[in-house]
Parts: sequence; structure tokens; C-alpha cells
Amino acid sequence: MDGHHGVIHLLLTDVVMSGETGKEIAERVSKLRPGIRVLYMSGYPDHPVFDRGGVSRETGFLPKPFSPHVMAQKVREVLDGVKAA
Repeated sequence: MDGHHGVIHLLLTDVVMSGETGKEIAERVSKLRPGIRVLYMSGYPDHPVFDRGGVSRETGFLPKPFSPHVMAQKVREVLDGVKAA
């Protein structure tokens, strides 16, 4: 990412990974790219990171599994700043 000089509009990251959480990655990327939108995905909707890690299912969350259509729709919502119902 350091070598890319163009605009990056969206970070798509998993919530649960080995090493860092998606939230930690999003915080690091946001410092380098202020204003970037973040879309989290996870196959573990009951993972503790949702309660203690500051990741909200209500803002930019995509539960696994998902279809390409659902992913495209959610990406559009996040880029447009649409709040989850």
C-alpha cells in the first residue's frame, strides 16, 4: 500500500485473523489513508471482537458466506455511506 499513490476508497478485511484483528488493520490503514471506508466480513458472528474489539455489525459488516451479488451490494452501501437498518 505504501507504493500505491492513487486513491483507495475501501478496505475489505476479515474480523478474525491470526496475528492482527481486522479492527487493528483498519486503524493502521486509516492513519495512512484518512477517509478510507471499511467493510468487515466474518464467518464468526458471535466472536468476542464484536463485543470487546470495537467492531460493529451495524456499520459495514458482511456475514459469511455471501454471494458476489450481496458483496457488491454491501460494498456500494459502504461507499455511499448508507447506514445499516
